Amino acid sequence: MTSPITVAYCFDKGYAPYAAVSTFSLASNAKSALQIFWIVPQEDQASIVPIKSVVEQKTGLSIKLITVPPDHFDNWKTLGHISRGTYLRLLIPTLIHESRVIYVDADTLVMSDLGPLFSMDMGDHLIAGVPDPGASMSRIPRRVDDPYLNAGVLLMDLDALRNDGMLEKAKGLYQEHEHQLELLDQCLLNKYAEGRKLVVDSGWNRMMFSHAITESHFNEILKEDNLAILHFVTVFKPWQRWCTPAIFDFWWSHANQLGIQGLRPETLTTSTAGQALSMVNFLDTNERFKEASSIKSKMIDERLARMSDSAATA
Repeated sequence: MTSPITVAYCFDKGYAPYAAVSTFSLASNAKSALQIFWIVPQEDQASIVPIKSVVEQKTGLSIKLITVPPDHFDNWKTLGHISRGTYLRLLIPTLIHESRVIYVDADTLVMSDLGPLFSMDMGDHLIAGVPDPGASMSRIPRRVDDPYLNAGVLLMDLDALRNDGMLEKAKGLYQEHEHQLELLDQCLLNKYAEGRKLVVDSGWNRMMFSHAITESHFNEILKEDNLAILHFVTVFKPWQRWCTPAIFDFWWSHANQLGIQGLRPETLTTSTAGQALSMVNFLDTNERFKEASSIKSKMIDERLARMSDSAATA
């Protein structure tokens, strides 16, 4: 009997619905048996368990929930939309007692079976992944020939990582390079595994820069022969109203099939003018001029109303 593919997600309650949609897409496209782990903060368990139940009822999966006490990574730095939940990845070798695992970020959609990635020969490499185009952002010194991998999708040799003491070494690297961390644990993992990283085909982690992709380009990406995982990097996420419309619609088609009660798109408000402008640019790029004009008119009306209120109270 073939062993199941082991897949791990690490997230907090803020990203739980999105991890659920990704897990649903994983199950929908799997040809192999799956063993799924969700690693989450202990204090978020009550919020996450009902979402886990929805996924299990819809897919027939039995997701293994691992909770982590709040004293882990308490004072470690965060970055914009990236919370301390990202550091949970560093605990995977100590929490999952398997020989290897595929780690997958919550902001993904899995488009094909992950068996070929899971069974890949890693040689003596510790982790395998796709190079990140933002490698220049990393300020931690590394060898010139060392690839900088995106940590959103990683094949991890857990036996080797445990034997090498990854967690303790990563903690030491954090103390040494805290002020140089630009992409948090991604930078730590790349420094830790320096010289022992395997580069895999880009289809295993097809990074989507939503603010720069038109509808026609996105449709071309969906036809790529090697497409396995869509990864929505940057602060622009597919569940947000100001995301590229084609990507928004595609992600929500999966979310609606799963049917998490109360899950709604993040909408534009008067306090997110920058996001509104981003949405206008996306709509203009995709020649959806009427919708873009409507948002512009709303922004102008809100601005005039605030100016009128200020004049009245002056």
